[in-house]
Amino acid sequence: MLFKNRSEAGRALAEELKKLQQEGKIINPVVVALPRGGVPVAAEIAKALNAPLDLLFVKKIPSPLNEEAAVGSVSESGLVFINKDAIESLNVKGIDVSESYLQQSALEKIQEMARKRDTYKIDPLPLEEKDVILVDDGIATGASMYLAAQSVVRDYPRSITIAAPVAPNDDNVLKMLDKVSSNLVILQTPPMFMSVSQWYDDFHQLSDKEVKEILSQFR
Repeated sequence: MLFKNRSEAGRALAEELKKLQQEGKIINPVVVALPRGGVPVAAEIAKALNAPLDLLFVKKIPSPLNEEAAVGSVSESGLVFINKDAIESLNVKGIDVSESYLQQSALEKIQEMARKRDTYKIDPLPLEEKDVILVDDGIATGASMYLAAQSVVRDYPRSITIAAPVAPNDDNVLKMLDKVSSNLVILQTPPMFMSVSQWYDDFHQLSDKEVKEILSQFR
């Protein structure tokens, strides 16, 4: 099933999350989007659950071989996740991913995320005793969402729900996310998964202006 756009995917996710709300598994929700793509998805959920909308910045640490591929990820709070399998596969190709490279890349991404939060002019909401719903427009390796959940745990939430319209039908990815969440809500787990974008008609890269316009509805 193709989603028309991120908003449609968000409305479909919201229907599933409302069921958890009715069952008492989500009582005091705060919807937390992974920007930028997760923002329009999360906005529809926040409207449907009458919940506030927040952001959590997580950036991938790029492979030295390919900027689009990740060897890990880092959260804005400085929490780092390293994908050992990705690094080992590079080592096999004779490419050494040094500790200094990982540290420097992580630091650059943390600074970039700080600038982005300042651009959006949004302060983090308190998450203690809240039912946090982490939202993205899709999950590929799961590294960013895993790190987001690990970051949120430090704020002592009542529960963590991970929600995304689509993810690969991969036991390793799904089990990894299941371990760090109270509820895992994925609408589709297709076996032939190449990228998140293939499951959307409209998967344009959101501009900062679009993100600001969405956030302004909740502040």
